[in-house]
Amino acid sequence: MKNIRISLTLIMVALISIAAFAQKKPAPASSKTSDRTRGLFLEKRADAMRILVLKMEESQLVPVAPNHEFKEGDEIKVQFESNFDGFIYLINVTPGGKRLILYPNAELTDNVVRTNQRYDFPPGGNVIKFDTEKGTEVIQVIMSRERIDYLDEAIKNGGDLGESAAGAAAEIQAGLAADNITKVIPEDKGVRTRDIKFAAGKDKDQEGSFVAISDKKGKLGKGDVGVYEIRLKHN
Repeated sequence: MKNIRISLTLIMVALISIAAFAQKKPAPASSKTSDRTRGLFLEKRADAMRILVLKMEESQLVPVAPNHEFKEGDEIKVQFESNFDGFIYLINVTPGGKRLILYPNAELTDNVVRTNQRYDFPPGGNVIKFDTEKGTEVIQVIMSRERIDYLDEAIKNGGDLGESAAGAAAEIQAGLAADNITKVIPEDKGVRTRDIKFAAGKDKDQEGSFVAISDKKGKLGKGDVGVYEIRLKHN
């Protein structure tokens, strides 16, 4: 496997904007928190993103919950939609703790995201295929309204961010997470991480999951980032 420990002839390809999500009335929320988080995204009252994890079933991509447990040979794709113009960075944390910038990379540097456009990872007809290595693969998503110099500089050197101190990605719980995440950007780089709330989607839920800046300001400012993780369990 080349870089992400899920099948990575695919990994050093960028997200490609392919379409705007169709506007539709949201499904009934399962809780007040979920309803509020969806509202922050849909009404643009806070910088937020929609995430959809899709699994190939009988030649069709079907939505699954982020805490779905995968097995060898399963094929998936992850879709993103932002409600603000900005930038997105994807960091892989392997079960062994290795950290690597997946997107952007030295060849494909345009990681701009536009409001209400969908971005696929991997792009086009490609999918991520789980191989024989078991554990929890992490795709850490960093969203910002401006470029992050520290990560851009690391990309020039191959995107390798070394290994996390804990190196315990294999033990963490699957699903979406916005706390106890792997530290990627050193504290002395002038970047401030904002608090995030999320509403996790369910199997067959076409709306997917939502993450949003949770404090009163709600918008990312200069030097601010929103960070969350998609943790994919492989048994």
